[in-house]
Amino acid sequence: MNGITDIISISKKNCNGVTPPIREKGILFMIGLLLMCSGVIIPQAAWSFDPDRREAFIASLHRGETFENDGASYVWLPTLRAEKTEGRKTELSVNAYPGTAQTDQTMEEVIEQKGLFTVYRQSLAEEPSIRTARRSNGDVLVHPVVLNLQTKSFGIVTGKLWLKLKDIQEAQSIANSYDITLSFVNTPMATSFYELPGNVNILTLRKRLEDDPRILRVTLDMVDKIRLAQ
Repeated sequence: MNGITDIISISKKNCNGVTPPIREKGILFMIGLLLMCSGVIIPQAAWSFDPDRREAFIASLHRGETFENDGASYVWLPTLRAEKTEGRKTELSVNAYPGTAQTDQTMEEVIEQKGLFTVYRQSLAEEPSIRTARRSNGDVLVHPVVLNLQTKSFGIVTGKLWLKLKDIQEAQSIANSYDITLSFVNTPMATSFYELPGNVNILTLRKRLEDDPRILRVTLDMVDKIRLAQ
């Protein structure tokens, strides 16, 4: 708060000892607020605000399998990954090239912030799975990144799913059949919620679930439409 306090005190009088208009004080206050916030907000890569550059960057990405989820079409992006960065310090320094910015932790390219996650470049992944990666500040979970083909926004597969069932009494037996962990059930909605295991091809598992006659609908939980301001 010191930055704002100093600017407000300066705004009370100008160099001639005259109090400036209220509007000028308000402008100075806003400048102080922006200066204070700039120390805690993670900057968004400049290229992402240019629609043409963003479109060209997305078009350049390697694409994997396409699938439908919750009424939208997605494609898996094997050269991107996401890590949850809530509570982890991530500072970006943007350079002139589309989609490239460096973290002070791993010196890897940061693509964008997505909710509580950071999307990074990576070498070509073999399958869309959630895996554990070792970092200097501890182990982290690495999540698959997908592209919403309608909105052209990045989505992150969180590792949770929910199933609409013909018979909610089958919730635990389905968990046992596919080695997934049952979290809870919503009986009125006939829907069960699960945690996916690590190092499992999520899209292959999804297909198996869709083919199960006990299951009416499969939905992967994603961070897609909700995006925190940077």
